[in-house]
Order: sequence, then structure tokens, then C-alpha cells
Amino acid sequence: MTSESFPAVDALLPLDEDLLRRRLLMDVPVTSGLDGDGDSGSRSGAYARIERVESVGSTNQYLLDALAAEAQSRMAYSADSAPAFDSDSGSETGVSSQWPHLSVLTAEEQTGGRGRLGRSWASSKSTSLSTSVVLRPRLDPAHWGWLSMLAGRSLVDTLRQDYGLDTESQRAVLKWPNDVQVTQASGAEKKISGILAAAVPGTRSARPRLPGAASADAQTGPGAVVLGVGINVLLSPHQLPTDAATSVLIELRRARAETGVEPAGHGLESPEDLALLRTELLCNVLERFAERLAKVEEYASQHPERVAEFLSEQIAEVLGTIGQRVRVELPGDRAERGVARGLGADGALQVLVTEFRTAPEESWQPCEPRLSSFSAGDVVHLRPSP
Repeated sequence: MTSESFPAVDALLPLDEDLLRRRLLMDVPVTSGLDGDGDSGSRSGAYARIERVESVGSTNQYLLDALAAEAQSRMAYSADSAPAFDSDSGSETGVSSQWPHLSVLTAEEQTGGRGRLGRSWASSKSTSLSTSVVLRPRLDPAHWGWLSMLAGRSLVDTLRQDYGLDTESQRAVLKWPNDVQVTQASGAEKKISGILAAAVPGTRSARPRLPGAASADAQTGPGAVVLGVGINVLLSPHQLPTDAATSVLIELRRARAETGVEPAGHGLESPEDLALLRTELLCNVLERFAERLAKVEEYASQHPERVAEFLSEQIAEVLGTIGQRVRVELPGDRAERGVARGLGADGALQVLVTEFRTAPEESWQPCEPRLSSFSAGDVVHLRPSP
């Protein structure tokens, strides 16, 4: 496949905003025929707000700044008020949030995004999906660390079930903690998506201490999570950031060449087809994520003591890291090597460590096998020597 077979960036079309709203928003009115029964009515999606912008520095940072500004506004309430909190919207009763639970911001172009470990991430106009979601989940905050992996599971399911990337030589998999990759006919998997979650602290109260509270400062409203998802969709080989990356279009054309079937259900050449591919992909991923999150919340309400186990089972089904020999790059240029054994209650990766080094230029040193838990760090899947 040559880069000439890919359309020029200036020929690409934006996301279909009308389709996004019809499929994703709550209680969207539809005209005759759109709801499938020939009558006017409404279609109820899961999302409270969908905003598409042409360009933004970072969708995550935009929402983090917006939520921080809202928090500052809430601190200005009168000292004699005692607002309650709406568990669904995550807002104080009587205090409107512009970004309630399941609000989405998606950008055609992102110029200053950040990934894990502060890495920069930018996207050319209309080639990728740069999307962030505000979440105020009805979950113990101890389980919020699983949300990025839950989003990864939703994308893996979408690529496998909707686009056929589920064969021995071409399978979407989750790499701990927040990357989605696609296996290749030969060589290592290639990254197609990165996911990053940032927690937003709860609102700190300035009102007098309420009965049972330790102090005025200890009073908080519910916090939130901003979940950012970046997906390489229409990038050509020469547009990819590294040789270890791929895009949805590259993989779908590879699948088509091998099977003779259109994996997206339509062509992959015209600007209109490619805009539809991006729009449908975003809808499919967000719908699956909302459905999975709702099931986790329901399970948590019934079995609060088993939530971590429930989440671990869902993630393990698509996690390619378990059983792999891995290298974990740690702060201060330290690193450890061993075999990934499983996930902890907080989603941390558990590795049976057998070697370590204190600096990149140092030799690896053996150590007594020990099971270590890593909640941060860059994980590299190691391949056995030929």
C-alpha cells in the first residue's frame, strides 16, 4: 500500500454532526422514518452533550479548565446555603453544570494534546478522532482507575465486532494500561489508539461544617473524570508518528485485501465514505462505552465488594499484556523486567519481576522473583530472541 492511495488532508470532510447527535444524545427528536416506525418521535441515546469543534489545543485540557472554572463558581455560594448533590449530573442542586455526566467534546484537529508521561500528541485536521468525555460515575473513586481500560475494551470490541479486526494475523488488543493495538502478520503489534484519564477533585466547600463532617474543608461535592481518547483513523503510513503505529484505514484496507470484503460496509476511498467511517466509529465506541459503564454501575450497586473482580474479568478478556514478558520503565530511568501475571484491585499491573537495572546504561541484574504492582510506568512487551 502506498501513501499516494490516501486522500490529501485538505480533501477530507468533517464529522457528521447531525448523525452524532441523532445517535448519541438523550431524547433527540426525529422526523418521520428516522425512528424506524414511520412516525415522528424521539431517540434516546446515553449522552447529555455533544460538541464538535474545528481545532483545540487539547480536548482533555479544555474540559479540565472548564470544570475547574465551574468549581470556582460553586465556591461562591452563600454561607447559609446547604446544597444537595444530584448523583446523576454530578452538580449541586440548583447549580447548573455546562458539562454534566457523559458530555463529549470532539475536535477535528488537536494541536497540543498530551499522552501518558507528558508525551505530546497532535492530530492533523479530520484524520483522527480526538475526543474527551466528562464522567461523574456512580462508582467508588477507588475504581475510577479502571475507566481508561473500560474505554479501551469498548474500542477493542468495536474494531473486532464492527470492523472484523479479530483474526489471527489482525486482531485488536488492549495493552496495559491505555493503548489499543492491532496484531500484524509478522512482527510486533502496532498502536492505533491511546487513552488518558484525568481526575477532577470534588468541589471544596466554604460553608460552615455540617453535622457529622470533620471540618469545613473536608466537605466536598462529587469529583469527575475527563477521559480522553485519541484514535488514528485516516492517517497514511507517512503521517504516522512512529513505525510502531497504524491507523484504522490502513488496517481496514489490509483486511479488505485479504478477504475481498468491505469491512466498514461501504467504500474506503471517497471523502464522503471516510467522513462516514470516522463518524460511525466514534458513535460505535461511545455507545459501547456508555453501555459498559452503565453495567458496571449497576453491578456496583448490587455487589459493591466485588466491583474490582467484575472489572478485571472484563478487561482481561482483551488484554494482550497478561502472560507477556515485559519491561516496565520507571521514573528516574529505572526499569524492571518480568512476566505480567494479572491486575490488582485498582487496575495496577502485577508483574513477577526477575531482573532490574538502575539506569539505561547499566546492565540488567537478576533478583529474587517478587510480585510487584505497577500503577504507573511505560510497559514494553518483550519478544523472545529468535
